[in-house]
Amino acid sequence: MRYKYKLSFSVLMISSFLVQPTSAVESESRRLTRATQVRNGEEERKNLELIARLFKNNITIGYGDVELVENGKTSVGSTVKKGGMQIVTRGGIALEAKVVGGQQFVHEEPNIDLTRVLRRSNAYNSTVTGGDGVVGQQNVYDAGGAWYTKVGKNGEQNLYAGQRKEGGRAMGTEVSENGRQHVLALGESVETTLRDQAVQVVYPRGLVNTLTITDYARSWLHVGVKDVVGAVRVNGGGELYLFAGDGTNHTTKKNIPLEGKPAEIIFEVGERNIQHKPQIKIEDLGGQDGTVIFSSIPYDPRHISLYVQKLSGDLHFRFNINATGDHNSDYLLIDNGSGNHKVSVTDSGREITDALSQRNSLVGGVNLITDRSEGEGANFTLADLSGRAITAVDGGTYQYRLEKRTRCADSSGHSKIWYLIRATENTERSSAEVQCVNKKTKDSVALSADMGTQSEQGSSSVGEKVRTPRSFKKHPPKKRPPRHLREAQNVSSVSVSSSQENQTRVVLPPSVSHLLSGDKQQMAVSASSRVLADQMTLRPSNQKQPSPQLSEMLSGSQFLTTPSTDAVLSMSVAPAMVFHNEMQSVRSGRGILDHSKKNTALWSYAIKAKESIATGHIDFKLDQTGIVLGINGLSEWENGEFYIGGFGSYDHARIAHARGGTSGINSYGIGAYVTYLDRSGWYLDALLKYNHYQNTLKAVSTNGLGIEGSYKQWAVGTSFEAGYRLQTSKSSWLQPYGQFTWLQVEGKEIKLSNDMRGDIRPFTSLRSEVGLSLGYEFGSGMASSSQAYITAAWMRENKDDNQTVINERHAFTSDLSGNAGKLGIGLSSFVSEKLKLYGEAHYVKGRKTKQSLQGIIGVRYHF
Repeated sequence: MRYKYKLSFSVLMISSFLVQPTSAVESESRRLTRATQVRNGEEERKNLELIARLFKNNITIGYGDVELVENGKTSVGSTVKKGGMQIVTRGGIALEAKVVGGQQFVHEEPNIDLTRVLRRSNAYNSTVTGGDGVVGQQNVYDAGGAWYTKVGKNGEQNLYAGQRKEGGRAMGTEVSENGRQHVLALGESVETTLRDQAVQVVYPRGLVNTLTITDYARSWLHVGVKDVVGAVRVNGGGELYLFAGDGTNHTTKKNIPLEGKPAEIIFEVGERNIQHKPQIKIEDLGGQDGTVIFSSIPYDPRHISLYVQKLSGDLHFRFNINATGDHNSDYLLIDNGSGNHKVSVTDSGREITDALSQRNSLVGGVNLITDRSEGEGANFTLADLSGRAITAVDGGTYQYRLEKRTRCADSSGHSKIWYLIRATENTERSSAEVQCVNKKTKDSVALSADMGTQSEQGSSSVGEKVRTPRSFKKHPPKKRPPRHLREAQNVSSVSVSSSQENQTRVVLPPSVSHLLSGDKQQMAVSASSRVLADQMTLRPSNQKQPSPQLSEMLSGSQFLTTPSTDAVLSMSVAPAMVFHNEMQSVRSGRGILDHSKKNTALWSYAIKAKESIATGHIDFKLDQTGIVLGINGLSEWENGEFYIGGFGSYDHARIAHARGGTSGINSYGIGAYVTYLDRSGWYLDALLKYNHYQNTLKAVSTNGLGIEGSYKQWAVGTSFEAGYRLQTSKSSWLQPYGQFTWLQVEGKEIKLSNDMRGDIRPFTSLRSEVGLSLGYEFGSGMASSSQAYITAAWMRENKDDNQTVINERHAFTSDLSGNAGKLGIGLSSFVSEKLKLYGEAHYVKGRKTKQSLQGIIGVRYHF
């Protein structure tokens, strides 16, 4: 490797241009000052351009070459290509260097006392891009500086510390295209602009002062960065990521003393502090249409608390939520907020509120934002990931909406808390605000803990089993609707604060408090405390970590379930619907109604069924197509005929969910049957059937995310039918009948792609049917005779207690019981003495079965 030493012009001359603006940033013992304190920036640029024009060298540093700029020397206009290197150290200056796939290093010696040097090593107006398939680098470390660097395609700027306790600093860097800026420990990025698809990564102990993100650029702030000062602006499609990385990515050397032996040296991996909630602080955050994203490593998910002193503009915040651990959501704390912002929470099948409140049927809220601004503060609305306004998000079993309440605290000041709460039917976001009551003394509220619970079945046909509080003996409930029903469209806002004496204060919502004033208000609060205790759970607030969660007692049937919940409940009953349709078709295909007396018959038919079910949380349309192949033989008895046969079937069913998505069921079945026809007209029929299901659940979340899950089930069922055929004339007949059908579908525990878990308990159906058929035979006694008939019947489903449990917490009862009417028509005709064609169609209408249309067409061959 050879070294190129360049002649330089007078240090005094260059100093007259550069010393003053440099010291403006390096004053106060290198403590970082705001970028706005750097004076005469435009004048400085002009001076640099003048110097570059007068002393430009145009030196090219190729593969294996090194340019060393040291001892106050200056290099102007050098080009550093692939394999080349420029080192600027010991007070050296580099102007307008072009790094094209090469490397530029700017640093100071580790042992130099920087307080005694005239100036430090700096690079001005460098451009950094890739070249010849490699990345170009500008590396600034150990008190080195870079001014007005432009990082372009395949270029990167690295700011870090080497042997000194002071890292490199970059002022006024512009990163564009796919360029990158890495700010490592002790590195300092000042007044950086990110454009196009540029990326900035700020690692723990790195510092950012003033940042602008535009276009589709991204900045990643790792937890552990120094407090972000200056203005951070996220505009357009720009994204600011708050990243909780892996906390175990380092090792530590330890000496373990041993008695009577030399100390043992070990190396241990950094320990994760699972109780610590990561935090990032930003002094001034704003922008137009930019996005702030809370993120972490998937294998170690953690939530971040973002503290913003000043918030403005129009930003989109993406939060993450789960129900595990002490810190179950990302959090935003604001001192002074303004503007209109969006909040997104990804739809999830996991529960986002804790199990305790859900076991007690409490409406648990999830706090997301605390705004301590005076006045109105910032406004937040719920949006999907694209920024489109929405009304609710999926949070496990139920949907949640965004609400705001006011927290009143004399010690820490009033604040507005934005939180997610379960959405109820026919409710919208409440615009009511809680008015804080200023009181000199705080009246304690006695909340009794003696709250028993009892099970209560929901009123809807598919209802959740919930637990409701027992009324206090001293205060029996008044004869009026419960509070949660009276205020179903305006969920009460509750604020609780703790004084130094651990006293609790309740602030009533405007619907109550605006009717009272002064001392009457205080009296009302004390008098109503026991009633409030009977209807809601109040938790003292924690000023350090604001986490009071609004909780109310509501019936489970009032909450809006998520599409994935409804899809699981629908799929819990769909296999039984498929089974019933197959059994009805087998009855028709066997030819019970035509009373054939051929010895052996081979039969087959195609099935088509359309069914619409709507009851409670079950709402879907079933479209079933299948084929059945069977054979039977005849045995003559003294007073009648005895038929025995078997069959196999295949069906495919499409389940179109009312809230989006189409699930599928592939059904494979085998069965056997026996029929006895007595010569007096009586007949008995019995059937046994087994099905194997391959189920694929596909649904769409509230905000358009796909949900999938696959699982298998089996089912077994039987039916028994008895009837009597009355020959009214030579060609006509009348046949009343009664039928019982029982089936059971295997229970199954399933998990969906959105992490929802469903425990589908064994589904049982017991259906009864009573009907009458009227038939007429054309060409009686002829080889090509035909027969037509109509059937009218009354059907009833008798089981109403099938259950499905969602996420091991919420039990829903699937109730398809009820009456339905059935009307059918059929036609069969002998094409020849042995070959017969037939078809049949049925229409069913009931309260829960909106409509059901089933048709078959088949062929029967007699041996």
